[in-house]
Amino acid sequence: ARHIAFTRGVRCAPRQVVVTSGSQQAFDLLFRLLLDPGDQAWIEEPGYLDVRGALIGAGADLVPVPVDAHGLDVAAAMRAAPNARLAVVSPSHQYPTGVTLSATRRGALLEWSRQTGAWIVEDDYDSYFRYRGRPMSSLQGLDSDTPGGGSSERVVYVGSFSKTMFPSLRLGFAVVPDALV
Repeated sequence: ARHIAFTRGVRCAPRQVVVTSGSQQAFDLLFRLLLDPGDQAWIEEPGYLDVRGALIGAGADLVPVPVDAHGLDVAAAMRAAPNARLAVVSPSHQYPTGVTLSATRRGALLEWSRQTGAWIVEDDYDSYFRYRGRPMSSLQGLDSDTPGGGSSERVVYVGSFSKTMFPSLRLGFAVVPDALV
């Protein structure tokens, strides 16, 4: 909890960290917990195929959302499925394009979540690998910047040590809001 607070700006207590056998297990658990079969879920297009597979396994109705030079096109997503139950994004380093979700779109995504009560699953699979500049804070950490203060606590942060340590370790984690602990 201290490590990701310092390195990624994630706000959490140790009790909120759920350790998994890799990030894929975290996705599987989260999607089965947060979605009912038939619920709409925004997914980056192009995006990570294993996330797509986990969403399909949970019975989600996938809503592909285009990714451009500024990341996930939140306006296009809201036009396609304004009442989606969940959005999966990799805002720090989108796979496979490598773009970073812009600050404007991060704000729009968080505002959509606050207004609709939808969940955001933040896939932060390799934010430690930066070639210039400091990484932007995690989306989960930005969730506290709500109008009037406080937090909507609708962002679930998923990380992994497989890229920074060694792939066969298969150690992942999810930081879940208190309501999901």
